[in-house]
Amino acid sequence: MLPNFLIVGAAKCGTTSLYYYLKQHPEIYMSPVKEPNFISFQFEKFPYEGHGDSKLYQRAVKTYRDYCNLFSASQGKKAVGEASVINLYYYEKTIPLIKELLGTPKIIIMLRDPIERAFSAYLHFVRDSTEHLTFEQALVQEEERKKDHWSPYWFYKEMGFYYDRVKAYTENFDKVAVFLYDDLKDDPIGLMRAAYQFLEVDTSFNPNMRTKYNASGSPRIKMLNDLFTTPNVLKKILRPVGTCLLGQDRYVGLRDTVQAKNLRKLFIKKQTREYLTNVYREDVLKLQGFISRDLSRWIAG
Repeated sequence: MLPNFLIVGAAKCGTTSLYYYLKQHPEIYMSPVKEPNFISFQFEKFPYEGHGDSKLYQRAVKTYRDYCNLFSASQGKKAVGEASVINLYYYEKTIPLIKELLGTPKIIIMLRDPIERAFSAYLHFVRDSTEHLTFEQALVQEEERKKDHWSPYWFYKEMGFYYDRVKAYTENFDKVAVFLYDDLKDDPIGLMRAAYQFLEVDTSFNPNMRTKYNASGSPRIKMLNDLFTTPNVLKKILRPVGTCLLGQDRYVGLRDTVQAKNLRKLFIKKQTREYLTNVYREDVLKLQGFISRDLSRWIAG
C-alpha cells in the first residue's frame, strides 16, 4: 500500500512533531523515514551544495521500489502517510508527480508565521553548526545560495511565501487540510482531533505530546549539542545503542528533549522584523482570505 495522505510542508512549522504524534495512533502508519523526499528526488539535481546538504542525498529514498518498501508494514492501517516538507516548496513539479504516482492522496499543510519560520530555519542551521552568518547576512546571501545550488532549506525568506503553493495544492487535490503552528502551540489536542477527523480515524485517541521535536535555537553548551548534530564517535555509538534499548521513536524523543533543553531562544532584531513584515504582507493577506483564518498577528509588526 502506498500513502493515502501526505504532509507536504512547510519546513519548521511543526511538521516533525505532527509526524511523531500521528505515528502513535493505532490506525495510522507513518513512513519510518520522516522525509524520504522521493518525489523531489525525481527532478532535483542532487547533491545540493550547502553546508551539510549532503545528508539530504544520503537520506533520500531514490527508487520506486525502495519507496514502496517504506510502507510494506502498513497492512491494516486506515491512514498511511509520509512527510516530505520540501514538496510544498517545489509545488509546480511535485503536484503532477504526486498525482501520477499516488493518485489523489489527502494533503496536510502546516503553516507558521513566515517571519518566525524564517528565523527558526536560520536557528536550525545555527544549532547544527552549519550557519555561520548573522540572520541579516544570510537573508542578503539568499540569492547567491540559490545560484550555488544550496538546498531550499537555506532560503529562509522565499520558503515563507505560502499563498501560491497552498492554492495550487487545494486546486489539484480534493481533500486538503491547512493547520497552523499557532494551533499546535495553543491547542495541541484540538489540532490532533482535527487531523484525526481529516484522516477519518478514531478521534478519541490521546497521543503523548510532551516532546517538542526538532527544536531550533542557539546551543548553551556547544559540546553537548555537537554530540547530537555533528559526526563523531560517540554519536555513532549512542544512536544504535539508544535505539536498541528504547526503540527508534523513544530514542528520538529523548534526544530531542535533551537537545531542546540545551538551546536558548534568540530574537529577531526589530528592524529585520519590520523589513520582513513588509515583504510578506501581501502574501499573508491573500492567504488569510483563501483559508479563512485570521493571520493578522503574523504582520502586526
